[in-house]
Amino acid sequence: MARPYRVYFVYTRRKRDTGSTVMRAFQLREMLAQHASARIEAGLIEMPERADGFAAQERWVLSLPRDAVYVISKTAVRKLSSRAAHLLRWWGRGLCFDHVDEPQDRMRFAGADLHLSCSFTQQDALSARPELAGRVRLVHHHVDPEIYRLPQAQQAQFAALYLGDPLNTEVPPEIAAEVTQLPASTRAEFEAALPRLPEYNLHFCARRFRAGQEGAFKPFLKGFTAAALGAVVLASRDTEDAERFLGADYPFFFDCGEAPAVLERARDAFGGPVWTEARARMAAMAEAVRPEAIANQLANVVEEFY
Repeated sequence: MARPYRVYFVYTRRKRDTGSTVMRAFQLREMLAQHASARIEAGLIEMPERADGFAAQERWVLSLPRDAVYVISKTAVRKLSSRAAHLLRWWGRGLCFDHVDEPQDRMRFAGADLHLSCSFTQQDALSARPELAGRVRLVHHHVDPEIYRLPQAQQAQFAALYLGDPLNTEVPPEIAAEVTQLPASTRAEFEAALPRLPEYNLHFCARRFRAGQEGAFKPFLKGFTAAALGAVVLASRDTEDAERFLGADYPFFFDCGEAPAVLERARDAFGGPVWTEARARMAAMAEAVRPEAIANQLANVVEEFY
């Protein structure tokens, strides 16, 4: 088949507006359209659920284009029947499950040709499973496209920020007054926070796993967001992928109980050579997860099936 090759991102109606569907289906399709359209033709397809009627998914599969690769979004993987998965794997060019941050003990491994991981840590863990040997591909998580429309973080005065769901972190009380918290647990909160993000040049990153999240592999999205803005991160050293991207000697990592001291170190380093080196490492990470790079990763996966 001549290029462009075809890929469809599959989601369910009920989960259309969830973060994983928006970012790893709708926004990935846009990235391919913008940065890999000569190689890949990308589309979106809504999948019926089993509650929609007897054999609804099987009939749906047989209505799909045959010569295409299908990427099943995280929440749709949960709803795809085993029979429909088997049929779709036969009907199309290839079938990929995109697990995003699904806890490993709840991931579904049977039925797909390839499994997409969104972080180095997840890729390593899945690749170590004998049943997935050779069938895991890395497609890094991306920064929300709205971030790239903002000015770069100001560098006139030190300013620290936590952006995200307050329930997912714990800012030590000693530094709570110095770290502004902008809630972003919903799309509306995130959009409200956007205009203020260039005010901050250091992003706090320490995760507190909530019930049901144990065993989940989270992409380094807070780091990617800070990097895209030209800011640095104050991050817990055990944050997934942080050392892999920034190096073990990145100056603003902290271990348990060290966050206040490392924040003070960052404040003292502001504008100097250590700060400049930290920003250079963040800039290198930003390049690695730019939309063009992620579109290329995904296009390479699709091309494996042709």
